[in-house]
Amino acid sequence: MKLRDYQQDACDAITAAWEDHQSVMAVLPTGTGKTEIFVHLAGNWEQGRVLIVAPLIQLVSQAVKKVTKRTGIAPGIEQASQTSCELEYMRSPFVVGSKQTLTGASKRYKKLVNIGLVIIDECHLATTDLYKEMLDYFRDRGAKVLGLTATPNRHDGIGMDNIFDHCAINMGISDGVDQGWLVRAKAKCVQLESLDLSLVSTKGSKGDFKDGELANVMERDEVVFEIADVAARESENLKTVIFCACVNEAQAVAERLVDRYGKRADWICGDKIRCPDEKRQEVLDSFTEDPEGLQFVCNVGILCLGWDFPGLEHIVMARPTKSLGLFTQIFGRGTRPLDGVVDFEGSTAESRLAAIEASDKTHFRITDLVDSSMQHKICTSADVLAGNEGVAITARARKLMQQAGSAIDVEGALTEAELQLKVEEKQRKKREEEERQRRLRDSVEAQARYRSFSVNPFDTNHVSDGVASKKGPRMTFGKHKGKLLRDIPTSYLDWLMREANISQPWLRNSIAKEHRERVQPMRTSL
Repeated sequence: MKLRDYQQDACDAITAAWEDHQSVMAVLPTGTGKTEIFVHLAGNWEQGRVLIVAPLIQLVSQAVKKVTKRTGIAPGIEQASQTSCELEYMRSPFVVGSKQTLTGASKRYKKLVNIGLVIIDECHLATTDLYKEMLDYFRDRGAKVLGLTATPNRHDGIGMDNIFDHCAINMGISDGVDQGWLVRAKAKCVQLESLDLSLVSTKGSKGDFKDGELANVMERDEVVFEIADVAARESENLKTVIFCACVNEAQAVAERLVDRYGKRADWICGDKIRCPDEKRQEVLDSFTEDPEGLQFVCNVGILCLGWDFPGLEHIVMARPTKSLGLFTQIFGRGTRPLDGVVDFEGSTAESRLAAIEASDKTHFRITDLVDSSMQHKICTSADVLAGNEGVAITARARKLMQQAGSAIDVEGALTEAELQLKVEEKQRKKREEEERQRRLRDSVEAQARYRSFSVNPFDTNHVSDGVASKKGPRMTFGKHKGKLLRDIPTSYLDWLMREANISQPWLRNSIAKEHRERVQPMRTSL
């Protein structure tokens, strides 16, 4: 099978990086064929055998099928009771194993010989001590390591640089959409009046919500009823997966959709006692294979990784999370275009985008359910596609999604949010400049007034407000402060002469002179 152009570019970048680094990582979004990339590299590896490690049973099965199909050679399997034959004349050049089996108490990875390349699928999960111990074992024996993931940024803050030396390629969801490999998302943010997460605590300073506390809130009847109501209203006839926080929530929402709204709905979870393999497979087959089968699947912890269904049209996020990685994995379930739409001879970004627009799946919808308190920072679709846009733009986009009457394009919301913030910033700067100019004008006027009142009383050249001042000494205190002494009533001058203790000699002498000039003519006339 011919690789897509970015897949070939990724293979070339990884191979080049191995020349200088032992452990290399590749970041590509869900739906862009990470399996095709590592199977291609495995098939062309010539320096020993290849070990592929997957975190889930379904991913082990997926890798086994792809390796067999692309290379024509069945790999050995290390999973539970299945074990790889290590006899020299019988062993396969490829081994696929689950991380639980390989890193368990028996450390079965140590039985594998001549491993020259270790491939870690969903490598964001490979930060545990047991994982690192296994990788160190093979690295110490000269093996190269490749990790692939769609979500390298862990919510707990543990960096991938603890495991990998170099990131060879970093492709985001927006890149896949712009290049016509993925379908865009239209999102709506709905605030549930009955949902209050203000008292739900988190796991440590950077962790997600505590599972038990979150489950207690999400399985309350009023919350379940509101989730089912929103899902029934927003889904129309779309194939919809509702991601839930706990089994009781999933079961109750599914039953509510059936009993209250007459919808074709069921639920699945990872608990094999409550949901045996047979039930889970039956539910998924009905949802994915039968157009008249289930419209809704309420899911707990099953469909976040390793589940590919291009026909998925709508996601309802009824599992509040603070983990961008988890939300991104869930978001990626909807980004795949329908089979055969974008893979054709001579395709370009423009022709692929046109093909998606002409298909039966031009986009997928996602409904983000958030709580009424809004005290927690809950991840939404805007956070997934924001990239380096910044907190303010993401928050504004989330607000636009919440205010919209229907689902809107997420990237369009981010663009509109950025535009609004730029306009507001321009208006803010204009207001600040106007205020600065006002303060400047007022300061000039205030300074002029200040100078007019603080002038030396004997300064005959003082000018106030553009008009020449009257000459003469002025009163410096009391109710006639600032007035020329000659303008003050004689009765007040009499009081000053009798009662006031004036400490300023010039003022005392000036008052006496002014009083004497007034009183002396009166005595002369008598």
